Amino acid sequence: MPESQLLPPGSFTCQQAEAITRRYHNIAIEDDQGSHFRLVVRDPEGRMVWRAWNFEPDAGTVLNRYIGQDGICRALSTD
Repeated sequence: MPESQLLPPGSFTCQQAEAITRRYHNIAIEDDQGSHFRLVVRDPEGRMVWRAWNFEPDAGTVLNRYIGQDGICRALSTD
C-alpha cells in the first residue's frame, strides 16, 4: 500500500479510518462511540486479526502492519 494511503503512526481520525474501510473489504469501524471507535481487520473467514482504538498512541503503526499483511483490497475482492 502506498505511504499516502496508510494511517498516521499514532492516533487517527474517523475520516482517515473511513478512507481505509472504503479501500479494503475486510476492515471495518466497530464500537463507534462518537469521539472514539475501533478499527478492526478480519481474515477472509471473518475472524478478527487485529483491532485498535483510534486514540491509542501507536494504533496507526500497528494497524498499518496488519493492513499491509491481511488487507483485502476491494478492487481485488471476488465478492
